[in-house]
Amino acid sequence: MEIVPTTTPKKKEIGLEGLILRKTELKEQIQNQKILINSSSRKLVSPAAISSYIFSSFKKNMNLVDGIIIGYKLIRTIKRLFRRR
Repeated sequence: MEIVPTTTPKKKEIGLEGLILRKTELKEQIQNQKILINSSSRKLVSPAAISSYIFSSFKKNMNLVDGIIIGYKLIRTIKRLFRRR
């Protein structure tokens, strides 16, 4: 087994200009995050459309019916297997 030397990152000498640039970049990132948080909170709080309620209830009912049909088919096939033996 061969030991491979790794290079450690050297600390950069950051001057006053570098700090100012970093500070402005961080402020921009903070502003972008604030905008994203505001927009997502508005979406969460805003009232949903009636169509979304109707569609969600329809989807739940269809899932229920689908589950009942699959269960019925499963029970029917199990009964057939036991009748054959």
